[in-house]
Amino acid sequence: MAKQKKWRRVFKVLWTGVLLLYSPAFCGTIVLDDFNRSDSSDMGPNWIEQAGDFQIVSGRASGSAFALMTFVGATSNRVSVDAFPSGTLSYVAIVLGYADLDNSLFIKVQNQGDTRFNYAGFYHGNNVSSGLGSFFSLSSSFDSARMTASLVGGTAYLEFDTDFDGIPDQTYSYSGYSLGSLGTGIGLGSYGWATMDNFAIESEVVPEPATATLMIPPLFGLAITLWRRRR
Repeated sequence: MAKQKKWRRVFKVLWTGVLLLYSPAFCGTIVLDDFNRSDSSDMGPNWIEQAGDFQIVSGRASGSAFALMTFVGATSNRVSVDAFPSGTLSYVAIVLGYADLDNSLFIKVQNQGDTRFNYAGFYHGNNVSSGLGSFFSLSSSFDSARMTASLVGGTAYLEFDTDFDGIPDQTYSYSGYSLGSLGTGIGLGSYGWATMDNFAIESEVVPEPATATLMIPPLFGLAITLWRRRR
């Protein structure tokens, strides 16, 4: 019985090590589209324009009123894009959990006719209000930012990196979404020809097989040490 308990402890140590070794170690940013191509009204094969019209102008994407497009071949619960307002009423939105034009998270930043973003919204569908508290003033306005939208459990988050240093300067959250009808699509929304750049997702990265192999001997060494100490 004592030996069985010792072996169970050793096995538990080894199994915990394996789980830690092969679990995601960190998140890496993958730029899906930097829009660095010739001006065009054709967004390319990786995009489906679900509503309105998008075009590429001077290496950025830009959209008409109530425009929404989804990206083909990728999904994530954390998406970012660089956002720039136009001189009229405009917004840039990140779309998460897209199923159709009525069922998605539509998380936006908006300007009211000047050259600085000053509002944000946790909307759904294609620019549909999610109710009280879902549209609000920013703590401070800005003329550009890398915006990141994410969904963690039942809470949506919106971050703004206004100086593009990789550290969020403003962060907001919203827990009032109904998540039952969401899909897995991701994309962008636009109004008033605001512009967007560097559409990206964050992906989980696991250790390379060679790295994992190098870690196996120390795990066994730790298990043997524990076995000897308990003899």
